[in-house]
Amino acid sequence: MKCPGQDTQFWNADAIFEAPCPQCRTQVEFFKDDTTRKCVRCGHRFVNPRMDFGCAAYCDFAEQCLGDLPPELVAQKEDLFKDRVAIAVKRHLKNDFKRIGRAARRARHAEQICRDGQGDLAPVLMAAYLWELDERQNNNSGKAMEIMRDLRVPEPLVQKVCVLIGAQHGTPDIEGHRVVADAARIAELEDALKDRVMDFEAVNRQIDTALALETARTYARKVLHASFENLPA
Repeated sequence: MKCPGQDTQFWNADAIFEAPCPQCRTQVEFFKDDTTRKCVRCGHRFVNPRMDFGCAAYCDFAEQCLGDLPPELVAQKEDLFKDRVAIAVKRHLKNDFKRIGRAARRARHAEQICRDGQGDLAPVLMAAYLWELDERQNNNSGKAMEIMRDLRVPEPLVQKVCVLIGAQHGTPDIEGHRVVADAARIAELEDALKDRVMDFEAVNRQIDTALALETARTYARKVLHASFENLPA
């Protein structure tokens, strides 16, 4: 049995539509449950621009329902899990607004560093949100794993995230780990500046010595210099 969104008896007039090919702008006909279509003029295959992919982030039968997913939609699915993890972490931390804020900043920094080609974005951002829930840091035994399993994150993605988180206690050269570790350090330096625990010169030294990636150091100078300038006198 198909879900109502994919069962044709529930379709209306909008279930069949046309979309322009991104390459040649020829109109290509789509059925609402098509994941991709090939342009009859230039042969370019592109993703259904109206595909509602939200249900695939939690439905056990998404693969059977939607068929073999192209890489573009797999990436969208991982992005949805990233957003759901962010919400779950906020719920877990409840009124601990300092840690919630630090997790959000850590993810924001990781995203900026990651966009320079340093690792896969979805697992990196999930690891950034879950970073402080690691059992060796605060006795929340397996909390990161529990959150991902509750959200039905696919096992390969769970393992990617766990490797990134676990690497803070082991091998530091795993792809993506240095992004999350540098983002975490930048968030800590922001707090140190704000709380006057560290002066500006000390922060600059930390940027040069504590961050592994040159892209992270360049980004940190920009972010932390701006934070310093905005501090009250």
